[in-house]
Amino acid sequence: MQTGGQLLVASFYNLFLSYHHKYEFSDISPLTGGNVAFSTLEGRPSAYNFDQSLVLQEWVTATDLLISLDRLNTFGDEFFKDAKVLRSYFYAISDFSVGGRCKCNGHASECIEREHGNLVCACQHHTEGADCQRCHPFYQDRPWARATGDSANECLKCNCSGRSDQCVFDMEQYRSTGSGGRCVSCRDNTDGPHCERCRNGYYRKSTEDPCLPCNCNVNGSVSLQCDVEGRCACREGVTGEKCNTCQAGFHSIGPGGCRPCECDLSGSVGDCSALDGRCYCKQNVEGQNCNRCKPGFFNLQQINPAGCQPCFCYGHSLACSSSNHYAAVNITSDFVEGILTQTPVIKLHPCIFLTSALTTLVKFLGHKVYSYGQLLFITFASETPELLPDHIALVLEGSGITLSADLSSQPVLGCHPGLTPRHSFTIRYKTTLRGVTMTSAVVSADPAFPPALWVESCSCPPGFAGQFCEQCAPGFTREEPARGPLSTCVPCNCHQHGTCHPETGVCECSDFTTGTTCERCLDGYYGNSLIGTPGDCQPCPCPGQTSCVQIAETGQVVCTNCPAGQTGMRCQRCEDGYYGDPLGLSGAAQPCARCNCNGNVDFNAVGICDHVTGRCLKCLGHTEGDHCERCQQGFYGNALDQTVGQKCKSCSCSSAGTSGHVNECHPQTGNCHCLSHVTGRDCSYCEVGFFNLQPGIGCEICKCNPIGSSSLACHPITGQCVCRTGVEGRLCDTCRLGFFGFSSRGCRACNCDPMGSVSMQCRSNGTCHCRQGFVGYKCDKCELNYFHNRATHQCEECPVCYGLVKKQVGLCFVKLFMFVNICVWKKNKKSGFFLNFYSFRASQQIQPKVKLCSAEKLQKNLRATSQVSVSMLNVKVQNSTICLKRAVHIPANDKPKFLHKDVRG
Repeated sequence: MQTGGQLLVASFYNLFLSYHHKYEFSDISPLTGGNVAFSTLEGRPSAYNFDQSLVLQEWVTATDLLISLDRLNTFGDEFFKDAKVLRSYFYAISDFSVGGRCKCNGHASECIEREHGNLVCACQHHTEGADCQRCHPFYQDRPWARATGDSANECLKCNCSGRSDQCVFDMEQYRSTGSGGRCVSCRDNTDGPHCERCRNGYYRKSTEDPCLPCNCNVNGSVSLQCDVEGRCACREGVTGEKCNTCQAGFHSIGPGGCRPCECDLSGSVGDCSALDGRCYCKQNVEGQNCNRCKPGFFNLQQINPAGCQPCFCYGHSLACSSSNHYAAVNITSDFVEGILTQTPVIKLHPCIFLTSALTTLVKFLGHKVYSYGQLLFITFASETPELLPDHIALVLEGSGITLSADLSSQPVLGCHPGLTPRHSFTIRYKTTLRGVTMTSAVVSADPAFPPALWVESCSCPPGFAGQFCEQCAPGFTREEPARGPLSTCVPCNCHQHGTCHPETGVCECSDFTTGTTCERCLDGYYGNSLIGTPGDCQPCPCPGQTSCVQIAETGQVVCTNCPAGQTGMRCQRCEDGYYGDPLGLSGAAQPCARCNCNGNVDFNAVGICDHVTGRCLKCLGHTEGDHCERCQQGFYGNALDQTVGQKCKSCSCSSAGTSGHVNECHPQTGNCHCLSHVTGRDCSYCEVGFFNLQPGIGCEICKCNPIGSSSLACHPITGQCVCRTGVEGRLCDTCRLGFFGFSSRGCRACNCDPMGSVSMQCRSNGTCHCRQGFVGYKCDKCELNYFHNRATHQCEECPVCYGLVKKQVGLCFVKLFMFVNICVWKKNKKSGFFLNFYSFRASQQIQPKVKLCSAEKLQKNLRATSQVSVSMLNVKVQNSTICLKRAVHIPANDKPKFLHKDVRG
């Protein structure tokens, strides 16, 4: 029978069989209900060592139970062999009982049933499986074992240093270290059985940090593994934390590391390029290894910042090399000798000369080209070192040139070859000149002396000779003799008529030739001296042995230096601008004389006068006559005046103001014949006080108003007079708009207020026409019972209640004046009257105020009659003060009367 799983039958099986078991047989009695018991461990010698016996553990592990019923107990009936009797016997299993437990290897205390009915162990001790037969995946630090009574044999967790969640059991590791859990899939670039170290090519400073890649350069590193600081072990010539850079003096990192630089120390600056080994040459050096001078330079020296010094060769050659025939010497002087009055010239090198008053400097004189490119040491001294300045100014004066420099300990190399030598300089100094030293060279082949490699040996181009190309080769001469050796050499060219000087190039000519190169014939000879034969130049067939030329096309000889005024192939006629008959071809000989046209012809023109008579034929400047001595008709001036540019000018009379022809004027002054009241040389404008020039009529008078105009003159075209201030009109006879009071001083401005005036024009007395609500001479005040609106700038009427108050107040004050005898008449000496007014301020005690008016003014302002009458009485309220503006005019000897009914307030 199937049990559905493994069972550990630890105690026994209870088999209830009728007769017998496979191993045990049942008793004869009872015939029914017999019990057959079977135990897997009872009676076995190793039963008490069950935990250590793998065989026994395997024995008690059951997955299937097999019950075999072999035969029946027939109580001997089988001997009778009665089949019918034997068939009456039977046996059966009435009950079957198995006692046991799940096989959990001691790692579970219970079994649980799965969803399919299978029993599995509820594993403990970090085990798993149906029988807890293995450890959890991350608990593999020791091999799995059954739990015993002495030890639970728990599965131990793997130690992966927090860098992995997976491990496997490694028996060899367990045997050697006691820890069999080998971690797999370590994180953070870690490695090892416990992820305890970084992988190859990674590093970290502490166990808590993640491992970082070493990034060691494959070519530059001994190993791809770095130390705990991330530094790689570099090959020879390699540097850098990752061994990715060549050390100074190495280049081109490769599988074998970096290769050493091969730069020439004399011609290179610093180390070579770490990338390709390219050397950094000094300024005047070239080559892969900076081991040769550039063209035009020589003497490669390590102490030279530029590497090589430029070829001097007086500027004629760029090919030079160091000469091996010279030894180095120093020319020095300590100034022990005295001082002379003469100042010998000291030549420092081919570029600089020095003048000194010291006889000890004579040794510096002479040809010092061997000091080219070397230093001149000038030593100064003082009483104490503290008195020496940091810089000493050296001033060199001579030949009208002054040079200055600050002396320091830094050496300065030689001058540029193209500089012109200075021949005279003077040293001025404030401290003591202790000594002068100049490096030079002498001819010597003695190896005991140090070689003077700065002395050059030039490869001269054709035409030059000498060690420094300082001479011209035979047959050559200086192109610029003033420059001396600095000048280029060109071939001599005397055209076979002599030889030339090697320095000046001047030829010593013969065969009637002349010139620097004998390139022309002497004066009085003609021919082509460039042919190079003795008969190149022949005497000229011209009078007076003057010069001539020969025309190449025709072979004719033409005189070129005829006497003044003569021309022609043989000087037989007068040249243009002259007249006469020098050879008497037309009669008696007459020398050539210059044409006399008083300067009124173009002497560059052809045929300005007759070649024989001298009559002028081409007068200019509007002149005429045999000698251009007068101006033409229609022009005026002095044709003989040589001081002016334009001698004859056009009359140009104005057609409008001239009475005659426009081309008729005075021949000297140019004045035209003018019409009435017209003036000017050309009659082009009117006299003062006249205008409107009209042809055939003349000008008309201005007629300016004498009061409104400031001058009798007017515009010559429009006749507009010059008006006074505020006056307008062509004749200045009216005031301008906005002005009044026409007088000899002009018109005065109205100045009417633009907001309160109806118009900007005022009356004849200057008062303006006011809008409603405005009062005042200029309409710039608001009328009583009106107020100024700031928004509209208008005087607007007060509400109607103010009008009623105004009326009543006026009536009250009229009555008040009447009762207090407001008017008192007094007669004056002019038989007039004075009207006394009283005014009252509401807030004050009544005080009399008198305003006196003459009778004439009252007569003018009031409507007076010869009878007793009452005029208009106008009362205005201003600032609470009541004033009588008009009064009653009453004839003499009458008393003033006031009628209430006639008063309007």
